[in-house]
Formats: sequence, structure tokens, C-alpha cells
Amino acid sequence: MAKNQLTGDSQFIVGENKGLDYVLAFLCLALFTYGLIDAIQQRFTNFSASSFVFMIALLAAILFFRKGNSKRVYIRINKKGIYQDERLVTGWANFHNAYITQKEKVITLQDNFQLVVEYLKDGTKQGIRKKIPLTNTQNKSEEEVLEAVMFFWRVYKREKGL
Repeated sequence: MAKNQLTGDSQFIVGENKGLDYVLAFLCLALFTYGLIDAIQQRFTNFSASSFVFMIALLAAILFFRKGNSKRVYIRINKKGIYQDERLVTGWANFHNAYITQKEKVITLQDNFQLVVEYLKDGTKQGIRKKIPLTNTQNKSEEEVLEAVMFFWRVYKREKGL
């Protein structure tokens, strides 16, 4: 898949990776079907605990289908600034730095990456550090998000002659 080139007037949008969500939904649906067939063969009496667990996969399938159908925008980056869930985090005039970090968690199967945005609060010299979580099913990588931040930051600095 070709990577879209950013321009000063474009936007970088991070949303759900719909393909991955649908694949996970269908896998969970298959697990549910397997559990249901096992329960039917047992005539819903004395079926194993694993069948029950497989049947719970229906809930996960529904959740993944809903995520896949979602039009939610997690992060939007454009020439005005950085947005989280369509709310402005900071404009480029107050922006200081951004980097990717991983939230430390004990016993977890997933990555817990975060985009950390450092900026000044409007009208003050107070620095703020905002941590924006990056999901495991988003349609852009952590590196692409950071590249987009730095690209639009350079565009802002070039326009302001900084």
C-alpha cells in the first residue's frame, strides 16, 4: 500500500485499522461457532468449560465488529496543531517536543505505546506533558505518528521563519 505524502495543507489521521478489526471479529466468531457446535453435540448438558469460554468469544466478536464500524479519529495532526479525539491538545505556537514512550505494565500481552506531547499552557510559561495512548489496532504506526508531528512542526517553523 502506498504511503500518502504529507503536504503543508494535508492532515494526518489515526483511526482504526478496520481490516484487522474485522479479521479479529471473524476469528472470535469462529471460536464462538466451535463452542456452540460443541454445546449442541453435548445437548447443552455436561459440556466442557472450554465450550463455555468459546461461547464467550461472541462478546469479543461483537466488540471488534463495533470497532471496525467506528469512524472515531484518535489523533489528527495538521497545520493548526495536534488533536486527540477531535479536541485540540496544542497548537504549534505552544508546542515544545513530542516522543513515543511505552507505559510500563506488569504482566500484559499488548504494547502500551503513548505519544507524549510537551507544550506550554496558553498565556503562561507552565510546561505541560500530555500522554496520548496509541492503540494496538490503529491504522498508523508509532513511527508514522511521530514523523507526522515533526513534519508539521517543521512546516510551522518554516512559515514563521524560525
